Amino acid sequence: MKTRVLPISSGSIQEACHILRQGDLVAFPTETVYGLGALGLLPSAVQKIFEAKGRPSTDPLILHLPSADLAQARATGVITDPIPPNSQLLAKTFWPGPLTLILPRGPKVPHEVTAGLETVAIRCPSHLGAQQLLSAIDAPLAAPSANRFGRISPTDASAVLQELDGKIPLILDGGPCLNGIESTVVSLSQNQPTILRPGVITAQAISQLLGLECKISCRTQLQDTPTTSPGMLASHYAPLSPLYCCHQPIKTFLPEFQHILFHSPQESKPDHAHVLSPNQHPEEAAQNLYRLLRIADAQSPQAILIDPIPHSDLAPALQDRIFRASTGSAIWQGDSWTFQGRDKT
Repeated sequence: MKTRVLPISSGSIQEACHILRQGDLVAFPTETVYGLGALGLLPSAVQKIFEAKGRPSTDPLILHLPSADLAQARATGVITDPIPPNSQLLAKTFWPGPLTLILPRGPKVPHEVTAGLETVAIRCPSHLGAQQLLSAIDAPLAAPSANRFGRISPTDASAVLQELDGKIPLILDGGPCLNGIESTVVSLSQNQPTILRPGVITAQAISQLLGLECKISCRTQLQDTPTTSPGMLASHYAPLSPLYCCHQPIKTFLPEFQHILFHSPQESKPDHAHVLSPNQHPEEAAQNLYRLLRIADAQSPQAILIDPIPHSDLAPALQDRIFRASTGSAIWQGDSWTFQGRDKT
């Protein structure tokens, strides 16, 4: 199969819909990362996502909705009662946008989407290209990140091609993703908002909206048991090269390593160092994280070293992605690095 990459247009949207209605896969941009889309209510199409990615069936998918109206999702059998309190307020405030809600699964949602659970993850993306596709197909699309399972999520069309060339027929090119990391996933099942995967919609923003404390519960899960939310597996978003989280900002640049810094160093930066946020903005760091991990990984270094992430409302999301992608931690001993692995279970 030859994978084609087409810029988003009325013609490419029409072709994407034709491919999707035949039960095949299309990669498309969202404001977070590129998604690998299939008709979300068609089990045979959903199964192709798992095959193309090499994704375990225990890892549930997110359904991307054509409408930001939860009432429509209920009417079309995507969700069902009892819908937890405050779900409607969250949807009205943050949709379209990078927020995923965990709600009771409706009768039309196949078990392949939910890993057999009685809940379903849903969101309405804000990227114009994603909205055009969803409006044209007029059906929910199951769409995890468009990469091989466990690897770095793609934030542009070239990264999708690098991951899935020959495995899918079409990639819709909508340019680089604005946010750069996956959506915030929120559960309201215990009547207290709980973030299962942090993202650019922060716990502080949700707490302020609802007047309730929003906790973050990013516990890791093993691959052979169904996860409550996408992105909860212990090892995820990982480069092929070992990635080590540094205990202190990187000051010395050894040639055998690639280095990812949070902000620009005071002295000149070598070619094997990359800066997440020249302006020291967490949002900028999030936008650049996966792109720079790919650039560093392409050099096949002995290891990739990454700076600590400074405190901010967005830090939990960045730290979560880096931790799951990492092999362990690194400590500078004055003349060399000492590495310590981590237990991925």
